[in-house]
Amino acid sequence: MVAAMNGTDDAPGREYLLETLDELVLELESGKEWENHTLSRYLDSFAALLGSIDNVYQIEGKPMPADPWVILAEVFRGARNYE
Repeated sequence: MVAAMNGTDDAPGREYLLETLDELVLELESGKEWENHTLSRYLDSFAALLGSIDNVYQIEGKPMPADPWVILAEVFRGARNYE
């Protein structure tokens, strides 16, 4: 979105985050079920996941992304179902 509007693509992680947000909006509009289906539950899950994201990557045996935009995008995705 932002990169597309100004004609630059100097932050691919930021673009990934924006694409992720667009996808999440489409999911909501299509009625896809999320475990954390209210804003309150989603934000609570978002905060919990963001606070423990390094542990989540470690448990899954995945390296932590170096790009904070990518991490943020993954937290937005994960908060749909994180407890």
